[in-house]
Amino acid sequence: MQRLRVAHNFSQEHVAYEAGLSRYTYQKFEKGESMPGTPANPSLRNIMAIAQVLNVTLDELLPEPWPDLHAR
Repeated sequence: MQRLRVAHNFSQEHVAYEAGLSRYTYQKFEKGESMPGTPANPSLRNIMAIAQVLNVTLDELLPEPWPDLHAR
């Protein structure tokens, strides 16, 4: 997300505001964690809102490869 945000010359504050998020929440998503050492788990609504602000598809926003959700 940071690479896409910087490519658009957007601040974290701008993306957060346009997506309807707090700057703190957006920063945590960009870092990929919700609390230190704990992976972020954003809602689909938040991911879609960020993708719209950055003018990208969900596939472009999500990391590859996608994690295997069947693995335990």
